[in-house]
Amino acid sequence: MGLLLFKNRFLERSGAETQRGYLKRGYSLKESPPFAFFSAPLRLCVLFICLVFQGQAQEINIGIPIIQEQLPENYSYNPLFFTARFPIFKKSEKRLQFYIEPQAAITAPPDNISSAFEFGSNLGIQYDVWQGKRQTIRAAIGVGPHYTSLETAIQHKGFLFSDNIELGFYQQVQEYWGIQIKGRFRHLSNANLQQPNKGLDNFFVMLGVFWRT
Repeated sequence: MGLLLFKNRFLERSGAETQRGYLKRGYSLKESPPFAFFSAPLRLCVLFICLVFQGQAQEINIGIPIIQEQLPENYSYNPLFFTARFPIFKKSEKRLQFYIEPQAAITAPPDNISSAFEFGSNLGIQYDVWQGKRQTIRAAIGVGPHYTSLETAIQHKGFLFSDNIELGFYQQVQEYWGIQIKGRFRHLSNANLQQPNKGLDNFFVMLGVFWRT
């Protein structure tokens, strides 16, 4: 009870100080200061980086969309996609492995459209289709809860599910690390929990670094 009261007072005080700061700089409380839209994505990126370095990630990736969902608002949804992969139930001698994958994305739509961000996590399974001396071809599939702030007529914003399937080529560079390139198809929808629910689809080229653990 005491911790809850402290938290509420801290949030109230922080909110009041933020409002006073805006007013001192000449903004009304209905306006946002310059670069305010970066605040949520920036916090998201900082959290993502912390997860990577605190959790001994097996690999990290950045995804560039090459096939994009065309929205009825007359622009393409082209999120810049970040992922990190953490192995679970790992057996090094096996081709099959389960993983947890935190995900985050940001997008910069046309000037008259609000920016959007995403975050979520997948539980997945990966399988080494082919293994060479220093190369591996790996397939993976994952699904998990996700959130998007995107405002569009074809998909309700908020909670949904992220379904991912990918095929990647892994090249070992040194004894303990290497690089990879992957193709990934991703589908976002909310299982008809809210309408509209036509879904959002993207195909990404994923570039990244992996570590052998």
